[in-house]
Amino acid sequence: MTELKIPEVILRERRKKKLTQEELAAELGVSSQAVSNWERGGYPDITLLPRIANYFSITVDELIGNDEVTREEDVKAFLNRYYKTPSSKDGCSRRLELAKQYYQKYPQNYDIMNVLGEAIINTMNQSADDLPLLHEIHGKIMDGCTDEQYRKNSIHRMCYVCKDEELEDRIGRSELDWAEAIAIGELREERYLLNGRYDEYRSQRNSTDLLIFMQYLGRNNMQYYDKGNGYVFDEPARTAGWETHKMRLIEGFGGGTVPEAWCGCYAEACLRSAAAMIGCGSIDEGFAQLERAFGLYERWLAIPAGKRMDVGDGAAFGGATVTKCDEKYNVSIYMEDGRKTWCPYLWLFWQLPSDIERGMATWPWFDRVRDDPRYTAAYARAKKMSEISD
Repeated sequence: MTELKIPEVILRERRKKKLTQEELAAELGVSSQAVSNWERGGYPDITLLPRIANYFSITVDELIGNDEVTREEDVKAFLNRYYKTPSSKDGCSRRLELAKQYYQKYPQNYDIMNVLGEAIINTMNQSADDLPLLHEIHGKIMDGCTDEQYRKNSIHRMCYVCKDEELEDRIGRSELDWAEAIAIGELREERYLLNGRYDEYRSQRNSTDLLIFMQYLGRNNMQYYDKGNGYVFDEPARTAGWETHKMRLIEGFGGGTVPEAWCGCYAEACLRSAAAMIGCGSIDEGFAQLERAFGLYERWLAIPAGKRMDVGDGAAFGGATVTKCDEKYNVSIYMEDGRKTWCPYLWLFWQLPSDIERGMATWPWFDRVRDDPRYTAAYARAKKMSEISD
């Protein structure tokens, strides 16, 4: 027989809500003596159990203390039954009704909320009546669920059903990282395409392609790790190869030149490849690349903060421009149709005057040449560049 745990559940839930016994009594319409009696081991009248459970947003089963193992087995059996139900039109309807039943039984269970959201989306073409329920479980997941996949699933579902302005608000409050920004961009594309909004689809596709390109450029190919006595940089040949490939790709979008928007990250890639070449023993090639990095940094630092910059190849990115990082560390993408979106790749657009000096002073690959007169001259030039305010 299941041990009734009503007293400890009421005490626990009251404390979670930071209520006194008197305040809880007023909410439930009973005396404070009754609440005190419950928490000391007494039991409420059976007719009060649904009211108490509803107030605490738990099930009656949870209130009376059905053990966790029993609940987990019940939810596991539900999930097994849910996924064994065919995904045909009728099957999707049966899945939805089953998920609703279990959500009513366990309204705080995130496993159930996740599949309920899936079931609602899969039947949206049959009825939109469950849209408020989808919003309800999305709010619960975003407010309390720590499972990142469930949170992303819920955000993605909102992409299909929210009005445009509401979607932007929800996405803005979810603090998306770069990977989520790309995923949301791809979902927006599908949203627009399914709804016949072809101009918006093309604009979003260009924006998403630009984010994917930025993600590639932003990958750090300088492999280093702490061995306890300082950082060790590994595989200079790999770094040189990847950074050089990035530069060639940028030149490809610029028709053989470096578009203004990519000048900063190109300069940084040039600096890294110079250090890696020296680390590989290609000393002359490394110094030649370092000299080129100086010129690129000088060009980048001359561009005013906040300026809208050309990304090259108008056909590939739909005439997009990107702002240089401003004083408030903001970077924005402007599409040709006037749409403005936040850019999550700030580090591609905020290279600093002190970058070359810092790299030359701290990167171990330069250890090979610290006695070389060319290094001495270049380092003095880098220090002078650093005197420009970061």
